[in-house]
Amino acid sequence: MTNALQRLIAEIAEQHPAARIEFDPLPSGVCFLDVWIGERMFDLEYNPKRGVGVSEIKNDTPPFTGHDHVFTSLDEAVAFYKRLLAEAKTQTATA
Repeated sequence: MTNALQRLIAEIAEQHPAARIEFDPLPSGVCFLDVWIGERMFDLEYNPKRGVGVSEIKNDTPPFTGHDHVFTSLDEAVAFYKRLLAEAKTQTATA
């Protein structure tokens, strides 16, 4: 697991204390991070050889369809993921 992902998980836990966080690092270096903010679920898949995918998983999202957004830079993916989580938190707070 990269330091960037460790920092991201710590930030999410601090900034979104009500979030449910699941992290699954594989021996290959691939890591899956799923975060629920309210009823919304967000997935980040890091593959050191192929890049990073970020998606919002909705009830009607078919499995194994690929990611909504793909990044070659982990930093860009993390920044985007954090924006999605912040948006979800804001929407949950106003709902």
